[in-house]
Amino acid sequence: MNRLLYCVLLLLMMASCKQFMFHPNEVKPDEEALNNRNIEKIMKLETKTVFNFILLGDTQRFYEDLEDFVNHVNSMDSVSFVLLTGDLVDFGLNKEYNWIASKLGKLDIPFVAVIGNHDMVANGRKIFGEMFGAENFSFSYGKNKFICLNTNSREVDFNGQVPDINWLSQQLNDNDPDNIFVLSHIPPFNLDFDRTLEPAFTGLLAAQPKTRISLHGHEHRYRLLHPYPGGLPYLVAASTADRSYALIAVNGEQVSITEKQY
Repeated sequence: MNRLLYCVLLLLMMASCKQFMFHPNEVKPDEEALNNRNIEKIMKLETKTVFNFILLGDTQRFYEDLEDFVNHVNSMDSVSFVLLTGDLVDFGLNKEYNWIASKLGKLDIPFVAVIGNHDMVANGRKIFGEMFGAENFSFSYGKNKFICLNTNSREVDFNGQVPDINWLSQQLNDNDPDNIFVLSHIPPFNLDFDRTLEPAFTGLLAAQPKTRISLHGHEHRYRLLHPYPGGLPYLVAASTADRSYALIAVNGEQVSITEKQY
């Protein structure tokens, strides 16, 4: 009798474990190639010389605020797409990525994200690669080029490879667009950016006259500043905990920036 009871309990425990057990470092994203899929949507949009896009800062841990942001954006009719500055998740966990994907998937307009330092924790870098795609990539909307790259130098122990300066130089060596926007998580003046690469990064942006603005997150507070010779603006978006975003209006070669609340 005792042996039978033990076997029954063991079977129940095994069934329960199969139902609820998961490995904290599993790599099983619910979505794949989100950036490429959304870039395809952007490329199908009606091309306009006057348009708006949104820059949204770190979403890590602030999932309810992200839901409110999605609802807010879906009530607007004058925004073409959303750019996310990275730190989508906090601990690089698969379930966090799936939460984010499910919430962003409710946006009525396309979205594109770069990788943040928290996105690289544990197996997060691999999950980002499967769910969103490459860490360095670019896309165009009409005569506007968006260069997106990994600037999380500390996460690779400042090995001189992040950001990829050679790749950035090749991307900036482009005479076709009227406007160039550069998007990455960590701004070059932050201590988590490789100090040895800061002059090359900022110098390349300043040397390309079509570069309009460098877009970032990471610092969890809104800042718009001109820290380097040449006066190129650097915009840092606040985290979603501040319930704010940057609305960027493009009119030909003119760009205006407004912080908005929701």
